[in-house]
Amino acid sequence: MLGRLSRRTRSGRFIPEVEGLRFVSIALVVLHHLAWYVAARPGVAARGWLFRVAAVADYGVPIFFVISGFVLGLPFAAHHLAQGRPVPLGPYFLRRLTRLEPPYVLVMLALFPAVVMTTGTPPAELLPHLLASLAYVHNIVFARWSAISSVAWSLEVEVQFYLAAPLLATAAFRWRSAALRRWGLLAASVAAVVLQRALLRDPAILTLASYIHFFLLGLLLADLYTTTWTRPSRWPWAWDALWLACWPAMWLAWEAQSTVRSYAFPALVLAVFAASLRGRLSRAVLSNARVVTIGGMCYSIYLLHYPLISVLGRGVAVVAAPTDVLWSLLLHGVLVIPPLLGLCAVFFALVERPCMDPAWPARLRAWLAARLRQRERDGGTTAHA
Repeated sequence: MLGRLSRRTRSGRFIPEVEGLRFVSIALVVLHHLAWYVAARPGVAARGWLFRVAAVADYGVPIFFVISGFVLGLPFAAHHLAQGRPVPLGPYFLRRLTRLEPPYVLVMLALFPAVVMTTGTPPAELLPHLLASLAYVHNIVFARWSAISSVAWSLEVEVQFYLAAPLLATAAFRWRSAALRRWGLLAASVAAVVLQRALLRDPAILTLASYIHFFLLGLLLADLYTTTWTRPSRWPWAWDALWLACWPAMWLAWEAQSTVRSYAFPALVLAVFAASLRGRLSRAVLSNARVVTIGGMCYSIYLLHYPLISVLGRGVAVVAAPTDVLWSLLLHGVLVIPPLLGLCAVFFALVERPCMDPAWPARLRAWLAARLRQRERDGGTTAHA
């Protein structure tokens, strides 16, 4: 089962710890949305330590941004810093298109009639939101989350980085001096935060400009992983201690808002990511087969978890409706998460995983051409008869 649900990689550059971090990130996002879904139920008071922890767990999204910077930066770092193969831009962009678009488009098209039915919004009124979402410009055009799927805002930010990544990575990694590269990326990250706080006053404008520092930190980690962290650390337990300390510190920094969130949180994400790759305990935990498998399905889970929480949560209300937020959250976790994972696994196996094969467009074209030739032969045979 785990083998059938495993992630496919074209380059073979598979890092299980990164999949483990994806698992943590998607778990945080699901917990966050589940907590607010429970808090919105009638009679449930949004209070208590568990709700407080879960309510701000959306910091899984910026961790995803760091992961994207790291993963997309690796081939460019390998080329510029380790005499690896150059990265041809045509296949790079085509890969993003064939890998990510089919699951996204399918989900958005399926959600469109669902939103029409559940909200009563006329299709003609909702259609511009669908088109903007499919083009990844809803954040820019409407200056707010997608009316089709509110979680799609981060995917639009990711796509903006995909377009800019070759330029950013080349600009960062062309410097031969390791000190210039790394301090330059750190300085650029800090400068981005300073400019965001000074100029970006409207939080509804969700663009790469608001989150670019996380992607830059990912590029910095790709540099270190390619050039410095080629051997196991001599102090793995020190990295493990840092890893364990950073997770609660990240929650505190994210909950603090304002200046602490802006400056301390990115630094803590950088530290926890580095410790995830260098520690012994951290690598063992994040490399667990089940953790890696679920982390590899994070894109499917991210696309589907929000509507599935709503649908499955309504079934929980039929069973029981506790007013205590702690028991309500635990009950929803037990009754919602397993079927949610099951449905996402089916979607991953049938839709997303086949799209991980870079040859699928060519195979589809060959299959369609064969079917067309067969129909032509059948038609010719029938006419002759």
